Amino acid sequence: MQGDLLTSKPENTDGYRIISCRNPIRLLSAGILILGFYSFSAVADDVHFAFDGVPPALLEKLHKAFPPVNVADKANRLDETELAAGLRLKDAMQAYGYYDAKWKVSTETSGKKQDLLRFSITPGQPIRVRKIDLQKTGTGSNIPVITRLFNQFPLKDGAVLDQIDYEEWKGKAIAVLNKQGYAKAEYTRHEILIDKKAFWSEIYLWLNTGPRFRFGSITVHGAVHYPRWFVERYVSFKPGDWYAPAALAVTQSNLRNADRFSDISVHGDIHAEKNNTVPVIINLKSMPAQHIKVGAGYSTDIGPNAALIYDNYNAFDQAQHVRVSILAAQLNKNASILYKWPIGKNIGSEYVAQASYQNQTLTAYDSNELLASAGRQWTLRDDNNRNRSSTLEALLNFEQANYTVAGEVNNSFYIYPSLQYTVQDFRNILRPISGYSLTARTEGASKIWGSSADFVRFSARGTWRARLSRQWVLGTRAKLGAMWLNGPITALPPNLRFFAGGQNSLPGYAYQSQGPLDSDGAVEGGRLLAVAGVNIQRFVSKNWAVVAFYDAGNAFNSFSNVRLLQDVGLGFRWYSPVGPIRFDLAHPLVNPQAPAVRIAFSVGFSL
Repeated sequence: MQGDLLTSKPENTDGYRIISCRNPIRLLSAGILILGFYSFSAVADDVHFAFDGVPPALLEKLHKAFPPVNVADKANRLDETELAAGLRLKDAMQAYGYYDAKWKVSTETSGKKQDLLRFSITPGQPIRVRKIDLQKTGTGSNIPVITRLFNQFPLKDGAVLDQIDYEEWKGKAIAVLNKQGYAKAEYTRHEILIDKKAFWSEIYLWLNTGPRFRFGSITVHGAVHYPRWFVERYVSFKPGDWYAPAALAVTQSNLRNADRFSDISVHGDIHAEKNNTVPVIINLKSMPAQHIKVGAGYSTDIGPNAALIYDNYNAFDQAQHVRVSILAAQLNKNASILYKWPIGKNIGSEYVAQASYQNQTLTAYDSNELLASAGRQWTLRDDNNRNRSSTLEALLNFEQANYTVAGEVNNSFYIYPSLQYTVQDFRNILRPISGYSLTARTEGASKIWGSSADFVRFSARGTWRARLSRQWVLGTRAKLGAMWLNGPITALPPNLRFFAGGQNSLPGYAYQSQGPLDSDGAVEGGRLLAVAGVNIQRFVSKNWAVVAFYDAGNAFNSFSNVRLLQDVGLGFRWYSPVGPIRFDLAHPLVNPQAPAVRIAFSVGFSL
């Protein structure tokens, strides 16, 4: 038999049916898609589902299987939703062991664009398990993880037949064995015998682990202009490791994220295994190493802007990356060059050198800065979580600046080391509605090294988002900073002081416009920073959401003298193929300044 559910064969002479499979998990997923078909209209009525007459454990499962849906045209769609839900309920009740279930459905309307389909169910007598025949053979049959799984088989003698738990356990066992190197693990028998008249079932599940395999030779074809040692950095396994298909997927993801290769395939040829080793073939095609990008746009923080960027991802045929960029904006002009050359065996392990010139003309200050940095970056890999990325960067920075803040003209020179840690874990960075990110940085300077003043500075910023339901997403964000400075704040250039305001800080206030005031009432920046915000998103279609947000905080010099600012706002999110596009309207609640409502707009992921 191939599988276990819902396609019945003719009854045999003993009066029972052998049930073979359309996967019940796939069937339930299809039902969710049927119900979810109506959830993509921008103007919709909510339809919820309620179930009466079923045991508590089953009621919980049905609630998970029947999330609320949106119906665009209530008059025409509600009947269709009821029909789809009825078909879905029949499949669900059988999958959970109730083949005799019957029900009546009624519609309740709240008058607030919300309807309730209530199913009054008579579950009938369930199918119970009277026999479980679990067997395991093969070289991996006695490894601890498989022994543990067999001891935790979810169905017991006398229990109601739950084919969803059964299927999930089957898949988990194979996945565990594949991860351990048992690439040919299979079920030699997997069937459920059901007598629907006598209400009993028998489970036969025989697992053969097969032999255990290791990775063999790794052959790379294509991408000949890149050094082999560089390509091999993206391979998440080495010859002799236990063979695991997941490791092939990680390697393919690594190569795709390198932005250097196309037509990527990573294939373990299990049919060519020899002495239980599996050869791996990697096929690559190099993307053009040199790119020129020209763009124009608008940012709330710096105004209209244009950019020219040149990239060379394979300088000197050594996979070294050179980037030259020029940004011309209304409030910010920047020219920079970045040079990275990879070293070692780990992805993201590289030396970094960069130099830039920046001119800013903002509400609180004007500045001209020359900055040069050199150092090392490490990427901390987590092969168990392909969504999670983290980097550690250590730099030595040289900065010459002249600036005007609060009407006072100054200049400074600093040599300071910095250490920055960044971690990001979003399930989908183009649709960042579940996950978190954090960047923390510490730096310091001393007059002994030739700097204008002694200081130690710490800053951090982060965001966290969680999907509460199909339609709702909760998000929070925060920016913190603290600094010890031996001398007046005027000794520091603006980029080393703390200011508040702007799209990713307090969007109701102009960019970098808020902070402690000098004796004349002009903003001069502070030694401390604390800004936090919360937002709630409501999806009105698959890719569109409305958002409401609230932010509070400011830059300040002491905790006893905090001028707390607040803003509120409404906005839209479009989760486009290139990342989220944000459009917000923010209103300052404290110390309002013209304009009373500020527009915040951005494209792509941001904190």
